[in-house]
Amino acid sequence: MKNIKKTLGITALALLCTMGTAQEKALDLDFTTFNLTPAVTMSSLLNGTKTYPKGSSQFESYTASFIPNKKKDGSMVNTITEQAEFLKIKVYKGTEFIDYFEYDGGQTFDDSKLRKFDAPSSQYKKNGEWANGTNVDLKKWGVGNYRLEFFAGSKLFYNFEFEVYKVTNTDPYAELNEMYLSRGPWDKYSFLEQQKSGNMIFGFYLQHEKFQPNAADARKTLIDVSWTINVTKDGKPFATQYDPKKPRKDKVERASWKAVTTALMLAGGTKEVQLADFTDGAYKMEVKVDVEAKPRIYNFKVANGKIVLIDEQDRSKNTDPTRLVEGWNNFYWFKLK
Repeated sequence: MKNIKKTLGITALALLCTMGTAQEKALDLDFTTFNLTPAVTMSSLLNGTKTYPKGSSQFESYTASFIPNKKKDGSMVNTITEQAEFLKIKVYKGTEFIDYFEYDGGQTFDDSKLRKFDAPSSQYKKNGEWANGTNVDLKKWGVGNYRLEFFAGSKLFYNFEFEVYKVTNTDPYAELNEMYLSRGPWDKYSFLEQQKSGNMIFGFYLQHEKFQPNAADARKTLIDVSWTINVTKDGKPFATQYDPKKPRKDKVERASWKAVTTALMLAGGTKEVQLADFTDGAYKMEVKVDVEAKPRIYNFKVANGKIVLIDEQDRSKNTDPTRLVEGWNNFYWFKLK
């Protein structure tokens, strides 16, 4: 032991002991607890994965489905004393590991079938150092493809991939000369959400890349965006935004994705669209945004009274559970044509 201390030093020896303890305490969860494999809901991924213009980031507030709440030995997980072994996210750029974060998994819904990835309310030890937050320095790691690996116990159960890119400002007097942004599923997907009232809400995501959208005030970073949606069924008018005569108007933030939404009104303005109104047929949703050169088109079908899910969301067709588009039981996701 003395020779080891002389060679490694007290700090390194302590780190080895800590690593050994972590390996011995690996948490083996009972993944037969629920009938379905776990996943992270797409809505929480797109809302919780944040990159900021100056190069910081935040990865938290995700909602995961069907994570086991008991271990293989039959005992229940203690989310306080076993936080270090229960929920983690590992962050990669390409194949290079960057960092990992622990999460407080104590918040649950629907008889523990839904569980939140909340950032811990207090600091925790990570590699022998106190840590908190969920920030990766994007300026340090740079532009490129990033991946979040979600772990429950010792098992990787989900992957989420996105790209970080940068735009530069040639104005030497500007307050901000470079800006970091993300792209990925935000660009590709729209959704229909069934509310508890039964009404169907349409939504998609927007951000902008303008350094100073308001020439008179650099502090005002929002832009005004107008948009409309026109839904047809078998080529005939079916629905529009809530007020057919007025485009939707939203404030869109610089370098920050935001979901813009509207309730749908049946053609003719007779009533709000509910799930039962989607009878069998071929549907086309055309979204026109005043700051975009061409409309966004999303096609889908309804068969046997049900919206036909894209293959990525349909558990019977999805070939990779770690990349399932999880809509729970109230979100329907559609890919850009």
